[in-house]
Amino acid sequence: MKLNKVSGRVYANWDGETGGNVGIVELDDRVLVVDAQYPGSAARFREAIAETTEKPMSHLLLTHVHGDHVFGNMVFQDLKIVAHSRLREKMETSLENEWAPGNLEKMLDTVKRDTPERWWLFERLRIVLPTETFVDRWSHGGVEFIHTGGHTDCSSVVYVPEDRTIFSGDLLFVDRFPWAGDPTADPDAWIRALQTILELNADKIVPGHGPLCDKEEVRRQLKWFKETKWIMMGLIEEGATEEEAAGYDYPILYSSDRPEWMKRSYARWYQVWKKKPGL
Repeated sequence: MKLNKVSGRVYANWDGETGGNVGIVELDDRVLVVDAQYPGSAARFREAIAETTEKPMSHLLLTHVHGDHVFGNMVFQDLKIVAHSRLREKMETSLENEWAPGNLEKMLDTVKRDTPERWWLFERLRIVLPTETFVDRWSHGGVEFIHTGGHTDCSSVVYVPEDRTIFSGDLLFVDRFPWAGDPTADPDAWIRALQTILELNADKIVPGHGPLCDKEEVRRQLKWFKETKWIMMGLIEEGATEEEAAGYDYPILYSSDRPEWMKRSYARWYQVWKKKPGL
């Protein structure tokens, strides 16, 4: 894994080969790590950090709860692991359900059987929880961690004002359709989150997936979200079912080779907007 220099103190990897984008913020005497991918790729990520800087790592910041961002926590368990309070709550709940003993093993067996080429990413997976949580904002060394919600109810962005740089997590998917199938995905919170990103003094953005971008990409996606909402709200007022709304021919943000991915995202937004008639 290679870390590319984004700005004076920020480095990131966005090749998308092993999971969500990851990166670091280099402070005067320490390094903040952003997201962790999977155990196998997290080990390579940690090696890349050591090749990039000699400064010690102090914190791991998690932008949201999905496995391609948090399963690698175990590789950074010697750091302080920081996340929104809902992220920890959701991980605790998952440990009692889909990640409970037996269930986690079944999930791993499925990966090993159905996608053996990806098994190295998951091998020896052990769930490690955040050690420090926040509600609205968390700051350290001039870096701000801001909760927004949207993609998930625990989604947060990492803002580095001095470098005019943002890690957006999965609030931004660049060159691909945004995944909104999480049961807590909220399109209105997502719209507000994109507006928040535009209000921050930044000109470089590391998205959750896809290449480095700037605010022009954020404006483009915000416009698409608003157009999609306007169209779907009209369909809802006309009595469209979830299946009809999810299968409607909306303006194209990015094409996708996963039509079911798109439909699940639209279906989630339908579920939210169906409860908010007239908005």
